[in-house]
Amino acid sequence: MPDVLYAYAVLSAAAAPPLPAPARLVALDDLAVLAAPVPRAEYEGPESRTGDPAWVAARAAEHHALVAAAFAAGPLLPLAFGAVFSGEAALRAWLTPRAARLRAALQDAAGAEEWTVTLAEDAAAHAAHLAATDPVLRRLEDALARAPQGTAFLLERQRDRALQAARAGRRATLGDAIAAALAAEARAPVEAIAATREREARWTALVPATAMAPGGRLRAMLSALVAARTGTGLGLALSGPWPPYAFARAALADDGGLRHAG
Repeated sequence: MPDVLYAYAVLSAAAAPPLPAPARLVALDDLAVLAAPVPRAEYEGPESRTGDPAWVAARAAEHHALVAAAFAAGPLLPLAFGAVFSGEAALRAWLTPRAARLRAALQDAAGAEEWTVTLAEDAAAHAAHLAATDPVLRRLEDALARAPQGTAFLLERQRDRALQAARAGRRATLGDAIAAALAAEARAPVEAIAATREREARWTALVPATAMAPGGRLRAMLSALVAARTGTGLGLALSGPWPPYAFARAALADDGGLRHAG
């Protein structure tokens, strides 16, 4: 089977990042797509390897490495892993009706980077902090210590419900503060990511690089949120900077993964 073109990202045609062979830019007016030929059989047909997790993981790592290297040279919009086109004509045909939208998205992405903020809870530490500081829980603990056996069971259930509510309330309050801090700086709506583990929440946002630099406004705001909760069982982790994967996904929401286009 002949090769197809694997598309990595959309960028300005004027931006010419160093490209390892055989990668190249396929230009359309002021836009370009970073692409490279790949064997068609690996992505289509009975010999396709897209169902092989190890192969996909290796290709996804290569995809990110090339996108990240190009991102270091200027703004771009990463395409979904596995976007292949039959050739340059098909790639330009896909690009043409989206050109205006992609130009606007590239302008929004200029000077910005994507960050993910994860809120995680250490359940035991959080419960211990609340037991020592929450007045409702302290009253219930005092009552439980003095209660006869029959009443103790009911008080234990009441205390457990109050503890769960207090934990959820503090997580929600901190989550609202994180989302507000991100939204104040974000170039696009902040994306709340479904939690992968219990008691964890994540957000991703495209923000100016200066906002997350040392001394930047957003970094200072997030640092203050962390400092205020040190030792309470709630903490934040920052991941970034990344190319604008989530932002580009939203800008291309109607394209469904772009697999086997053209």
